[in-house]
Amino acid sequence: MRKLTFKTAPIALLFLATLQACSTVPVASSARQNRLEPFIRGADYDYALPILERANSYLVELSEEGFSWPALATEADTAFLEIHIAAADSPDPALVVSAGSTALKQYFEQAGQGRRYLDVSPLLRGNVQSGDRVRLLDEGVSWETGKVTLVTFSNPPLAERRVFVLAPHPDDAEIAAYGIYQSSVADVVTVTAGDAGGKNFDSLWIDEGEHYRAKGRIRTLDSLVVPLLAGLRPESIRNLGYYDATLLKLWQAQPGTVAPPLAALEDPAYYRSFNFDQELRERGFESSWSALVSDLLKELERIEPATIVAPHPMLDRHGDHKFAALALFEAMNQWQGEAEVLLYTNHAVGNEAYPLGPRDGMMGLPAWNAGNLHLLGLYSHPLSAEDRRRKLIALEAMHDLRPFDPRDGGEVIAINPMFDYFRRGPRPNEVFFVTDVEGAREMHRALMKLADWMF
Repeated sequence: MRKLTFKTAPIALLFLATLQACSTVPVASSARQNRLEPFIRGADYDYALPILERANSYLVELSEEGFSWPALATEADTAFLEIHIAAADSPDPALVVSAGSTALKQYFEQAGQGRRYLDVSPLLRGNVQSGDRVRLLDEGVSWETGKVTLVTFSNPPLAERRVFVLAPHPDDAEIAAYGIYQSSVADVVTVTAGDAGGKNFDSLWIDEGEHYRAKGRIRTLDSLVVPLLAGLRPESIRNLGYYDATLLKLWQAQPGTVAPPLAALEDPAYYRSFNFDQELRERGFESSWSALVSDLLKELERIEPATIVAPHPMLDRHGDHKFAALALFEAMNQWQGEAEVLLYTNHAVGNEAYPLGPRDGMMGLPAWNAGNLHLLGLYSHPLSAEDRRRKLIALEAMHDLRPFDPRDGGEVIAINPMFDYFRRGPRPNEVFFVTDVEGAREMHRALMKLADWMF
């Protein structure tokens, strides 16, 4: 029996409430909440970090100036400080943390209060020593002083490690894990063609079916080419060619199939045909849940990963992200291998604007206090200044992340900066929620027990 991280809350209600795909909603004020920020800003975040299985915890005395770094029992790559925010009053409230020559910044919600987690992992790489003074400087944030907990985690190094990065859509791998896949021996596998969503190119293709067919082709090719910028080989990049916005429908339609919702396709395998990989191009295609699980099992067996990267189905609000993860977990039930599992969120259930503030700030953790996430630990993956430049170029190369400009002198629709991945993506770090194959299977079992009630 594996140790639960903390008391399980009514996950079913939260899971059902967040299945809807996200859309951008402008807000009149940065202090005003909207339906994409359902988490109450005055509530505590709660990841119960000190009791996670792989956590090492240290009590430190936090003053108005900072705290003294404790003597660590083991080497670590990731460290989070649990603090209590008393007030966050500026438009982009932040804390600046420094020790020696190392400094970092993390932003918080305007008007936010309560328990938060400060990612101080860069201090570990800056060789902070026991007794060194860690200084906190407020930029519109005040905190409660007294005893607080520093929690550290140790994760396997990624260099030369076989990694399987699963992306529900073209661009998800780049947003969540560009730093991971450019620093390991990675395969990037995208589930869908991205052939839904906004009418990015309707000035070129007037007919809706033709427009979404073209959009899917463009985004599929993006998913196959952009990882080349990080040094991946063509044979390590694949797109399974399923249809955007259909993964929940595939699950509901079992054992049936689901047609493309918008794109006009004569060949159901049209998007799969663009792959570099000959075996995948020639593999039979069926838009069904069982076929998706079978495809993902083939990827697990082919890659034999030591690390698997995928969305966290409880922390990510997007239906395709949830069900891409659940299909992968179902494939893991049939897989004989073992691996570290790193889970990410690109559409945080508590606040779609996560990560908060300008892109010079650490990602931190998304808003959450709704119960057991089946975690063993956390991993904060560092990106150098050059890594961040390259990640920004990769994001810019993804057509769906930037407004289409036909250079005809007409108006170009701007992206709401609150939801702009050019702000959200190229951060000093990428955050992952760590479990293993058995933890993923436990998560799958827990969610499947709720399935009949939810649907």
